[in-house]
Amino acid sequence: MKSVSKSRSCVHRLEQFLIAAVFVFLAASASWGGAKDTDAAKPQSLLIKLKSGITLNYVVQGDPVGRPIVLLHGAGDSWHSYDLVLPLLSAKYRVYAVTLRGHGWSDHPSDGFARADFAGDIEALLAQLDLHNVVLVGHSLGSFVAQQVAADDQGRIAKLVLIGSGPGIIHDPQERESLATVFGGLQDPIPYTFARDFQASTIYAPVPPTFFETLVNEALKAPAATWHGLGKSFGSQQAVALDHIKVPTLVFWGSKDNFFKKEDEELLVSKISGAKLVVYPETGHALHWERPERFAHDLTEFSDK
Repeated sequence: MKSVSKSRSCVHRLEQFLIAAVFVFLAASASWGGAKDTDAAKPQSLLIKLKSGITLNYVVQGDPVGRPIVLLHGAGDSWHSYDLVLPLLSAKYRVYAVTLRGHGWSDHPSDGFARADFAGDIEALLAQLDLHNVVLVGHSLGSFVAQQVAADDQGRIAKLVLIGSGPGIIHDPQERESLATVFGGLQDPIPYTFARDFQASTIYAPVPPTFFETLVNEALKAPAATWHGLGKSFGSQQAVALDHIKVPTLVFWGSKDNFFKKEDEELLVSKISGAKLVVYPETGHALHWERPERFAHDLTEFSDK
């Protein structure tokens, strides 16, 4: 009898232990559920399939209900173009760093690399994510895409930031032809030396070595078809109707930019009502790579006005 009673007591204690374990698990689950909002503020790499069928990769961070800042990169880059800037931006913003078609882990179509194609993707992304009051930021190629999106905008864009940009097209026909020839001659796999030298051509002041290697690796992800399409589009671009841009605009330019001269920036600013030019001395084409702290500060100040 004693052994039976002892067995029943053991079973009872085991049942109590299992019940307690269930309650601990449920409590932990509840706390995990409560932490979802915090987790949503951390950087996340996501994919979005647009209605056109194109899938774009983007990274998002910050307050899910914060003011949206959308970052677009240059040719041969990806969202990693903003690796040095993202940690410097306040968590009060909802920041989206988007990889354009043909780049990084976004889709690599065989064609469709005109400015209107890139802009159509971004307009579709803004609509599908239902973003409003957006601060739209674009560097180089991304700046021309941002120009087009802002010119077409029906009320989603609140402010525009252009980095290493110009007045819509490359005016020098020899420079356009040179880019089209170089890009058009590339074959898969993209040579490492091309990716390295192309990225280096945008830099004047030093950048962290590991960051530069990331940029080179991202350029290698863009297939020859992307480079061919970019080269072709450079030669046939029509200027954006810059006078259609009605939102406050800030234009950033590095005084050592190899691609655009100060006259280009002054012409660009003159064509956008109320636009202002900010010059970074002793800085190259990709000023947010070289001066991330200053750029993050200036972007924040402009966004908060």
